[in-house]
Amino acid sequence: MEAREDMEKSDITSGPTHRIHIYRHAQCRVKGRYAYRNIWKNRDHLYVVYIAIVQAPNMTAIVDTGVANIAKMNEGAGFLLTKPMWQEPGEDTLSILEKAGIVGEAVDYVFLTHCHYDHCSNLNLFPNANIVIPEHAWNVWHEQPDGANYLHDGFLEELEDLNAAGRLIRCDEGLITPGIGVRYVGGHCPCSQFVYINTEQGVAVLTGDTVQMVANLEQNDVIGIWYDDEECWNALDIARSTADIVLPGHDPRVFERYPNGIIE
Repeated sequence: MEAREDMEKSDITSGPTHRIHIYRHAQCRVKGRYAYRNIWKNRDHLYVVYIAIVQAPNMTAIVDTGVANIAKMNEGAGFLLTKPMWQEPGEDTLSILEKAGIVGEAVDYVFLTHCHYDHCSNLNLFPNANIVIPEHAWNVWHEQPDGANYLHDGFLEELEDLNAAGRLIRCDEGLITPGIGVRYVGGHCPCSQFVYINTEQGVAVLTGDTVQMVANLEQNDVIGIWYDDEECWNALDIARSTADIVLPGHDPRVFERYPNGIIE
């Protein structure tokens, strides 16, 4: 599917406002050198994995789909954790949908901030949704040697099937639906994108893992796992300058700033 390329903040605000409800999906503790490039490298940091449900009249979207298998995640990412990922009762993706009063079949769009396992491994729960990824990522996966090696087994084939079915939206920058747009930022990995959502409080951006923590912005320090250094630094400026509300991809402070995880 095609989306309109290029996007200004006014393009987002010209659409309807949305309600964002962020749900905690899992937690872990990450070694300092992976959270930040320069600061606080000698201590670990609590990370939260979250799923965001976005709603407007006659439209439901989800940003990131969460982890399908916690044990598999810990096996693959154990090298960067001081405490393996864990999940409290009711934090799995299906339970989150139930709390939100929706079913996977009713979700119109799935926005993936990027395609690491803890963000993208439940696409099968959304059989009618259009899936949104950057065009840049598609090209890297298909044109660069070993470009898709970091994707979990079967994921690229899943996306190729969705593309053939007309349910994969590949867009580096632009509006996807009124009031919601995306921008490729890279940095963390070649599929990293920001997701912009119009709300009553202003334009919110969900930054995924390229800006993981509030302190990345406050301390002007980039993440410790990166694909492109320049893109990481650029992403800090983009996050600061293109939205009113920044929602870093793994920071528990999101829930301190927005009690109950609600932005509307």
